[in-house]
Amino acid sequence: MIRPVFLDTTVFFDSIDDDRMKTIMDHAKNAGFTLKTSITVIGEALTQMRENRDKDRYVPAFLDLLDAWDINIHYPNDPVRVLCYIMGDEEIDSRIIREVTGRTHLAYAMAYHSEFFITSDKNMRSYRVPKKLEDVGFIKPITLSLQDFRDEILNKR
Repeated sequence: MIRPVFLDTTVFFDSIDDDRMKTIMDHAKNAGFTLKTSITVIGEALTQMRENRDKDRYVPAFLDLLDAWDINIHYPNDPVRVLCYIMGDEEIDSRIIREVTGRTHLAYAMAYHSEFFITSDKNMRSYRVPKKLEDVGFIKPITLSLQDFRDEILNKR
């Protein structure tokens, strides 16, 4: 059974900075979860890594994670476009009004039918998707931190 897991930008930083976090995703990969991200996550991660004084460590480590975890990379499609537009136009959750990239990453996860969305962003974890999207069949993935994914999903297998 395929269980798609979408990784937000923070997962890569957390995994590079803390081997315990990397181990969680290593276990997910070995347990048969399909690990995914979007071209927008890759762009955001590389931009932030390039601007970091430790870029010579971050960039190669990031590329190594993409390969080691056999990450599926998603590109824009019509559902992503629709989701981004409606999530921006029908904003009901004021905590993420300025979280354009976070909403975009979530739109990719929803458009590509991810079961899980892993992020350290607390606002994204509690974000309510506009009802208009739910009414036409879009489903928000179960949104968890790395630690919660380990405790609630991996350790209960």
